[in-house]
Amino acid sequence: MATIVVTGRHRPHEVMFLTLSALLGTAFVAGVKPPTSLEQLVDPWVLWVWYLLLLSSGIIGLTSMALPDTYRVLVLELAAMVGQTAAPLLYGVALLSTGSSAAAFAVAFCLSWAGASAWRGWQVRAGMRALRQLGDEQ
Repeated sequence: MATIVVTGRHRPHEVMFLTLSALLGTAFVAGVKPPTSLEQLVDPWVLWVWYLLLLSSGIIGLTSMALPDTYRVLVLELAAMVGQTAAPLLYGVALLSTGSSAAAFAVAFCLSWAGASAWRGWQVRAGMRALRQLGDEQ
């Protein structure tokens, strides 16, 4: 039996994370300073990569909501999920490598976020595969 993947943004948490990512990425690139407590724990390049990944994946994911073509929506959503996996994974690992117990909650949150995004990416990829097989059969 084929798995049904719901296209579009029917998942409020996904919309929230994509919107939050786009807003935070835009704010940092525009020059807003990140919170100083965690900023001091990681190198500046980590912050730049983190925010650029958030910005790009957020915009790509939000843009995909406006497209009518199901396959293109899934391609863009998969691209967004790659960024949504990479950004918190990078930041979580960078915080984990500091050895600071003050970052424990942030590390757990980031790694959970990365895991959820990777799971959604897997679902989207399975949906793309099902659409391709359906197209091949017709």
